[in-house]
Amino acid sequence: MSTTENATRPDETTRSPLRTMQILYELTCDRSAISLADLSVRLSLPKTSLFRLMKTLESGAYVIAVAGGYKMGPAALKLGAAIIQSREFPNCAVPVMQHVSENCGETIILGTLADNRQEVVYAEVVDATNPLRFSSKAGSTNPLYGSASGQILLAYMPESELNSYLDSVKLVKHAPGTIETVEALVAKLAEIRATGVSSSLEGLVEGVFSIAAPVMDMNGKVVSGLSISAPSSRALRQKGKLTKLALLGGEEISRILGYTGTYPLTNNNPRTP
Repeated sequence: MSTTENATRPDETTRSPLRTMQILYELTCDRSAISLADLSVRLSLPKTSLFRLMKTLESGAYVIAVAGGYKMGPAALKLGAAIIQSREFPNCAVPVMQHVSENCGETIILGTLADNRQEVVYAEVVDATNPLRFSSKAGSTNPLYGSASGQILLAYMPESELNSYLDSVKLVKHAPGTIETVEALVAKLAEIRATGVSSSLEGLVEGVFSIAAPVMDMNGKVVSGLSISAPSSRALRQKGKLTKLALLGGEEISRILGYTGTYPLTNNNPRTP
């Protein structure tokens, strides 16, 4: 039999496994029970078909029937706990970063706070696929004030720590767009908190533009900045697209880490648990 004949045709696939995961996801999004009718609408699935799936899941203790509908069962909760235990940061961010890269072809960087609290560490880097690119290496460090991801970390830093940083920071010019005064840095951080994103034009490297979005953990703490970096000649023409991709990537990683609040964090869209 030929390879073509062996391949699975779309009409031979079953959607039951996918529906199962969609059901469990919907149940995790509501603390109260969800009725069969409500689930049917959410999943665009006939109630008769959905009922059979729910009975199967109930038999394995993945869901339980309660007054008003269904809730997560003990088997599903154990599965969730196992997933959380196996989830490691920043490694869990790499698939999202790769997806963002596939949609723009630029360098994607996940920046975290260095132990000295003065620098940003490029914890993960996905290299650009475009021939003309900005390159960086995982593990490299840069001053917080100079990079888009570093500015994200500063903008959402606890006030006391930020004030201490501002009192001690020595601003060194690295490129034409490097922030040169504490007053300018304070204004920049206020802009980030107002918009939920940070942009840097030649802040560290001449001819490079970066846009970054925050990544939050399950407690709503900003733990990193996800940035897209590219030659400014190309990136500035795509600023809107790159901003959207950075925000989508930042939110997706945040959700993976268990954050369920509003996104992005702005003055008009404050942090919620």
